[in-house]
Amino acid sequence: MRARRMSSGLTVGVGWRLSDDLDPEQREVCKLLERDPARLGPGQLTTLRRHFAARIKSVRAQAPEKPYRELLAEVLDYRQWRVFAFTLHRPGGVSEPLTRARHSQLSGGEQSVSLHLPLFAAANALFGSARPGAPRLLGLDEAFASVDDNGRGELMSLAKQFDLDLFMTGYDLWATHPAVTGCAHYDLSHSTVEHAVSTVLLVWDGTVNVADFDGTLAAALGSPSTRTVASHA
Repeated sequence: MRARRMSSGLTVGVGWRLSDDLDPEQREVCKLLERDPARLGPGQLTTLRRHFAARIKSVRAQAPEKPYRELLAEVLDYRQWRVFAFTLHRPGGVSEPLTRARHSQLSGGEQSVSLHLPLFAAANALFGSARPGAPRLLGLDEAFASVDDNGRGELMSLAKQFDLDLFMTGYDLWATHPAVTGCAHYDLSHSTVEHAVSTVLLVWDGTVNVADFDGTLAAALGSPSTRTVASHA
C-alpha cells in the first residue's frame, strides 16, 4: 500500500496493533507472545500459563455446555487482541493516524482513494495466494459513485497498479482514462414502450472509444453473438 501514491503524493499504510480494549495483563501477555518462546524465562512462562488458565476457567463457567475445542478457539482467537490501524503518510516522512475526523478533512478524491486502497490491497493479497493464471476479477456495483472524473481516473490507475481486472456497473461510468489500457463498455438503454433493453458495445483501446454497431468488436472479444428476445403473451 505504501508504494501506491495518490496524485497529491499521499500514501496510506496499515498496521496490526494491540486493541485499546485490552487490560494491562492482556497487553503484557500479547507482548510475551511476540517474543521467541525459547527465550522466555520461567516467570514469563508462568505468567502465560496463569493468564490462559484463568481465561479458560472464566469462559467455561459462562458456557459450561460449550465443547472444549470451541472454548479453546474462543480463548486463543488472537483477532480479538488486535485491530487494523491506518496511517496517512505525507511527502517528507510526516505521518499521522488516519482517523475518521482526519479522513473527513481530505479532498473528495483523496477520501475515495484512501477507502479503496485497502480494499484493492486486500484483493491483491487474496489473488496472490492463487495460481498464477487465476482470474483477478473484482466486481464493483455503483462503482466510484460521487467521485469526480479525476478521482475515478486515479482509482482506475490504482487498480491497474494492483493488476486487478474490474467488472463495474454504474450510471455514467466510463473507463476512458489514460491509465486504462483497455476496457469494454456496455451502454444500456431501457425502452418503456417496447419493454426491452438495448445495448451498445464501446471499446476503449487506451486512446479512443470505438462503438461496435456491426458485431465485429464483440466477435473479436469472444462474444457468442446471441440475443434474448422478449416473448409476447
